[in-house]
Amino acid sequence: MKKIILPFLGLAVLAGCSKTKDPMPKGIDAVFVGSSDNKLYAIHSKTGAKLWEFTAKSAVHSSPALGNGLVILGSSDENVYTLDIQTGAKVWEFASGMRISSAPFYADGTVYAGMGSTSNFTSKLYALNVVNGSKKWEFSADGLNVSSCTVVNGKVYVGGFTNLYALDAQTGKKQWEFVTGTGVDSSPAVADGMVYIGSNDFNVYAVDALTGTKKWQFATGGEVSSSPTVANGTVYVGSFDRKLYALDAKTGTKQWELRTDGPLLSSPVVSKGIVYIGSNDNKLYAVDAKTGAKKWEFWTSNRIQSSPVASDSLVYVGSLDNKLYAVDIQSGAKKWDFQTGGSIYSSPVILNAKGTVYSAGVSGAQQ
Repeated sequence: MKKIILPFLGLAVLAGCSKTKDPMPKGIDAVFVGSSDNKLYAIHSKTGAKLWEFTAKSAVHSSPALGNGLVILGSSDENVYTLDIQTGAKVWEFASGMRISSAPFYADGTVYAGMGSTSNFTSKLYALNVVNGSKKWEFSADGLNVSSCTVVNGKVYVGGFTNLYALDAQTGKKQWEFVTGTGVDSSPAVADGMVYIGSNDFNVYAVDALTGTKKWQFATGGEVSSSPTVANGTVYVGSFDRKLYALDAKTGTKQWELRTDGPLLSSPVVSKGIVYIGSNDNKLYAVDAKTGAKKWEFWTSNRIQSSPVASDSLVYVGSLDNKLYAVDIQSGAKKWDFQTGGSIYSSPVILNAKGTVYSAGVSGAQQ
């Protein structure tokens, strides 16, 4: 999921957290997360009890997506899977021939999934029919991986090697590309006609969504594998320099920064005026979105590279200590934890009883 830990994998998270408009089943109350133990788990979001599990042939570093009544995931076993959301039964699988760690994206009947190969230094992004897994198109790029993609207004935005690409969502034809100084593990966030992305050249970039023209860049003190999150005119992003930054979305001017005790490979989430982000210092942070003041911190037993997702009362995050945690958003107290058999790089996705999905989204914010 993160280059420093898993160099053959792309970023396994998207920009943050938002509500999907795709109709979903009601009454489930589940959180879904993958693990290095080759499994995808469905866990009751209130109690932490296991609802079901699906076993792939290799690690599930990919963060799942939900759509069309399905859980959609990729695996290091080179397959894209879709599972019945209520039972975990496999509906179809697509053999990609490449390891998959980036999170699938679902939109308008199409599953978009990126992957990379160490054998020929090539990456691909596939567009698949959500009903049967048939291929609609594929896009090839140089490099070991492509990041998780975002689909907005008929365009697919995705990072790969040293480029940010914009593709036609229907055909996969490249519309434009923007070149950074080095690799792009970060995934794009799109808001108000702008695309925001981090690069391993230590910079955060803002690019015009229609033309690919650079609007601004902001230099950090380390690689930016963390994916930006945009909320209320502010871009939030973590860096390997151990800092969480808040930047003006229009100008890139720094509004505040918060230093942690470890590199930030996790991507931030904003919910109800609070920014949540994990760190390699083993902690989950809750930070005031306007001021950068720390509200609380929650300790786990190992590094946090999974990106958190917040519901109305709880924030969920995975850790390399093999556990998924549910933490009270007000106090930072642990509500429950769920033990898996492997490290969790995957970021959780929530489906509540009302059929609302909280997952990675185009604005990176849940308000």
